[in-house]
Amino acid sequence: MKFEILSYVMYCPYCNMFATNTLVCVNCGRRFPQSRKHKRAKSGVRGSGNRSYMKIILILLLIGAVYGLYTKYFRVGDFVSAEISSGRYTLRSLPSYMIEGSINLEKKKVKGKTNIIYFYSEYCAPCNRIAPFLKKLDDRRGDIVVIKININREGVTGIDRQSPVAKQFNLKSIPHFIIISPWGKLMCEGREAYNYVVQQMRVEGIA
Repeated sequence: MKFEILSYVMYCPYCNMFATNTLVCVNCGRRFPQSRKHKRAKSGVRGSGNRSYMKIILILLLIGAVYGLYTKYFRVGDFVSAEISSGRYTLRSLPSYMIEGSINLEKKKVKGKTNIIYFYSEYCAPCNRIAPFLKKLDDRRGDIVVIKININREGVTGIDRQSPVAKQFNLKSIPHFIIISPWGKLMCEGREAYNYVVQQMRVEGIA
């Protein structure tokens, strides 16, 4: 028993006497100052919980950022996605003249692939020269499809510059190219589209 009593003996800071009660001094009756360790411990736990919560939020944000970059740069073929993501091409909806008339590109495009729309005439020498290279590009690249559109009306010899197709797309010269993204948006047309086609051919070593 003596050991148990001594284990609870403490020194009173007010009356300089020993007491066996850890809450109130039996000599002067004053309350002893209470330790705040328990509250600090709770506070520490709460702070740790907040830090863990913030870590989870940061991890989720990081995952979202990585996913966004992945879909932005690698959703389509490596070459096309790199050019689109770099801002070289501004994607936009197909203008009205591309979907209203004898040719509706909205119905001709292939979803999930980069569409190279190729306007030609069998009487066009440059068209005949580039045709085999376009076929090779279409065969080698799974992310690209080449869609050929003959501008000539049936029975017309020579380049039919007055055909409904030529007028609809205001074709001044051929071959004429329009590039549509895998998402169905217009990437580029005309000279810029021609440069794109040549670039893809060079990547494949066929030009």
